[in-house]
Amino acid sequence: MRACVFISLAAALLACGPDFELQSEIRRVRVLGIRAEPPELVLDPDTGALPGPTSFTALAVAPDARPVTVTYALCRLNGNPYDGRCPGENGVPLADGTLSLQNPDVQAVLLQALQAANPNGGATPNPDDPRTRAALEKGIPLFVGYEATDGSGTPEGTERGVRQVLVRMTREPNHNPGVADILWNDAPLVGPLPLDQEVVFRPALTEGSLEVFTGEDGAETEQVFYSWFVTGDGEVKEFRSLESVDGRPGDPTSKYETPKAPQRLTVYVVARDGRGGVGWLSREVDAGP
Repeated sequence: MRACVFISLAAALLACGPDFELQSEIRRVRVLGIRAEPPELVLDPDTGALPGPTSFTALAVAPDARPVTVTYALCRLNGNPYDGRCPGENGVPLADGTLSLQNPDVQAVLLQALQAANPNGGATPNPDDPRTRAALEKGIPLFVGYEATDGSGTPEGTERGVRQVLVRMTREPNHNPGVADILWNDAPLVGPLPLDQEVVFRPALTEGSLEVFTGEDGAETEQVFYSWFVTGDGEVKEFRSLESVDGRPGDPTSKYETPKAPQRLTVYVVARDGRGGVGWLSREVDAGP
């Protein structure tokens, strides 16, 4: 399960110009990651009991550390969730970023999702229907729209997008990965970093973050991948990096070209497990004396 975002017109124009914005840069309001806790809505396979609520938290940042407010809504299924109307007229507002299946409006959207997963299941889908059960065991997506803003009312001050979350029937619920530290030279990132040089960052996951789960071919280990972002005038050379697990190749490190002039930086790393789990960590560090 991947987070999908809209790219603003301003960002698109920047990408076409000579001074284009790199994915790792923070020149405008950016949502670097959205974490759902828990990362999926799990139905009990034995009782079909509804799960408890899940809460959404955004890693939303802006230049100069301006405060960013994020609002969320569950997108209704009577239109394209990516058409910009959710949050808005096509969304069920989620107070405090919490999605609860006890909410009748949320239940109505879930009913639509179940009907779409098994059109022959009737007006009230039965979880014991083999087709509905198969869809639930695979996971039925719900879509949560978000809007992040710094209150400026400018295109650069707002980002809108959609985050997917699964309703799944399982005895093996997924959990979010955790990032314990960011390492430089195999030690915690405390600096100061040298100026105008290439350095290498490495993430350190919390214990148990690489979960083993049952996939189509049996037991698999999550292959966590990372996105890297740094404020300031340096340049991230590898925006993406990847853990190596179960013989699958990968390298979790990221190279970074430090700025030429002394400045205070913030380094962000966002970890995703490919199944909807998200975690992150940031570190402030000086470049130069």
